[in-house]
Amino acid sequence: MPKNEDIKRIKQKLKKRPKRRKADMKRLIIAAAIFAAQIGLLIWALYRMNAFVLSSYVVLQLVSSISVIKIVLNRNNPSYKVAWIALILLVPVLGLVFYLMWGRGSYPKKIKKVLPEIAQMTVPLHRHSKETERLLETQYPNQERIMRYLHNAGFPVYKETAVTYYELGDTFFPALIEDMKKAKKFIFLEFYILSEGDLWQEIYGVLKQKVSEGVEVRILYDDFGCITCLPKNFDKELAENGIKTAAFNVIKPIVNNFYMNYRNHQKIAVVDGNIGYTGGANIADEYVNTVEAFGHWKDTGVRLTGRGVWSLTVNFLQMWEYSSYNKKAKIKKSDFSKYAPDESFCAKQAETRGFVQPFADGPLRTPGENEAESVYMQMINTAKKYIYITTPYLVPDNEMIVALRLAAQSGVDVKLITPAIPDKGYVHLVTQSYYGILMDAGVKIYEYLPGFIHAKSFVADDESAVVGTINMDFRSFYLHFENGVWLCGNRAVQSIRNDFIKTLDYCEEIDYNVWKNRPWYKKAAQGFLRLFAPLL
Repeated sequence: MPKNEDIKRIKQKLKKRPKRRKADMKRLIIAAAIFAAQIGLLIWALYRMNAFVLSSYVVLQLVSSISVIKIVLNRNNPSYKVAWIALILLVPVLGLVFYLMWGRGSYPKKIKKVLPEIAQMTVPLHRHSKETERLLETQYPNQERIMRYLHNAGFPVYKETAVTYYELGDTFFPALIEDMKKAKKFIFLEFYILSEGDLWQEIYGVLKQKVSEGVEVRILYDDFGCITCLPKNFDKELAENGIKTAAFNVIKPIVNNFYMNYRNHQKIAVVDGNIGYTGGANIADEYVNTVEAFGHWKDTGVRLTGRGVWSLTVNFLQMWEYSSYNKKAKIKKSDFSKYAPDESFCAKQAETRGFVQPFADGPLRTPGENEAESVYMQMINTAKKYIYITTPYLVPDNEMIVALRLAAQSGVDVKLITPAIPDKGYVHLVTQSYYGILMDAGVKIYEYLPGFIHAKSFVADDESAVVGTINMDFRSFYLHFENGVWLCGNRAVQSIRNDFIKTLDYCEEIDYNVWKNRPWYKKAAQGFLRLFAPLL
C-alpha cells in the first residue's frame, strides 16, 4: 500500500516556481502567426474553390489517393501509417494538407545533408574490442544478442567502466556539479531543456569559474525545448564569459522550417573525457524538486567513469559538429583524440565488474532501423524472470504490445510504472488507454502517486538494464534523437531493480475491473486520441 504520510510529506517540501527572466518568445510567436495565416489562407482558398467543385474534388481525390498509396508502401511503423491514413480520410482536406506539410518524412535540409556526413566521419572513432565481446559472451550468454545488435549498429561494448546509479535528479545534479568543479581540461553539456532557475545559476557559476581556470566549456541545447525557458541574448551572455554554445535545429519564423519533430532529446555530460553522465533529467529546478511542477518529480540517471565514457563523448561531438555547422564552410575532420579518456584513469577501473554499451538513436542514424525500441524489445524478449519498466509516456506500437503481452503470458513478471500526475493530460489519457490490453495478458501497471515519474529505465533478470532519455512513445522511437546506456552485469543493475521495488511503495496498482468500468466519456476521449496516438 502507498505510504500516504510519506507522500504528503514529499509534496509539502515543494514550492512554487519563482518568476523567470523574460524568455525570448519572439520567434515562436512569429512562426505561430505565420502558421495561422497560412491555415486561414488555405481555408479561404478552399471556400473559393466552390465554383470548381467537380475539378477540385477530382484533384483532391487524386492527391489523397497518391498520398495514401505512398504511406502504405513506405517503411514506417504500421501504427504510424494508420494514424496518417485515418487523418486523411476523416478530415479529407486539412488532413491531406497536414500530411503534405509534416507527415511525408521530410527532414530539414541541414539534417538530411549534414548529419549523416558527420556521423560517417566519426564512425572510426568508436573502438570495438573483440576481447571484451568474447568476455561478455562467456559471462552472460543470455545477453549476447543485445550486445551483438548494438555492435552491428556501430556501438562498442566496454569494460573498465564503473557505474553509479542515481534514483533522483536531487542526487544526480549535485554529483555532476562536484565533478565539474574538479575539471581540468573540458566540460561538455548537452540537454534538451536548459531552464532559468536556481539549478542553472549554480551550474553557471561553476562553469564561469572553470573557464577562468582555462577549462574548455561547451553547452548544446535543443532550440525548441528551450524556447520558453531561456532569456533573450542567452548565447551572447555565455559567450562573453567564454562559454561556447550551440542550439540544435534552430526554429525559424518560416512554417516550412518550423519543425516540432526531429528534436535533440539527448542528455549527456562529459568531464575531462573520464567521467560521463546521462539519464532523463534536464537542467531545470523541477528536476531537483526545488519547485512545484507536477508534484514530486522522479527522474533517474547514471554516472560512468572509465573507458565507456568515450562513446558519450563521440555522440556529443557528432551533435555539436552538426549544430555548429556553417553552410558556407565545408565539414572539416576535427581532431577528437584530445577528448579521449586517459589510459591511466581507465586502468584504475580494470577490476570493475560488468559491461557498458552507450548508444544513440535518431531518424537519420540508420534509415529503416530503430536502435532504441529494438534494444527495449530485445530485453523484453530475452527476459526469463522479470522485466521492470518506468516510463512517463506509454504509447506503444503493436510490436511492443505483442512483446509485453507475450512475456507476461510466458510467465515473466512484467511490471510498468507510469505517472499519476501527468505533465500532458492528453498524452496521459492515451497512456491509460493502453492499460487494458496489457493487463489482460498479465502485465501489472502502477501509477506513481506523489507526482510525475519522468524516469526512463528498463531492468531485467538482475543482469541487464537501460537508463537514458528514451520514452516508450512514437516520438522517442521514430522522430527524436535519443541516447541511453545498456548495462550488463554491473552492480548498478541491482541498484536499478531495488529502486523500482522501493518506488512501488509509493504507487497504486491499476485494477483491471476498475479500468474497464471507467466513465464512458473518458473511454470516448481515449478512443479518439488513441486513433492519432502516433502523431501526438
